Amino acid sequence: MEVLDVRDLPHPERPPLVMKMLEEKGELEIIVEVNPVPLIQMLKEKGYSIESRKEEDYWRISIRR
Repeated sequence: MEVLDVRDLPHPERPPLVMKMLEEKGELEIIVEVNPVPLIQMLKEKGYSIESRKEEDYWRISIRR
């Protein structure tokens, strides 16, 4: 599974990039500084399964179809 660290990206750029990567790869793991509840909700509505876990000072979110 490909890992994408979005912590240095501006917030508005994150969802479009995540969606593009998911369309290309089918699954993705993102690293982000907070639990991205709005993004998770949007992905669940689109049929993705989500696993999120807190690690030290960031969140690791696994996304699968």
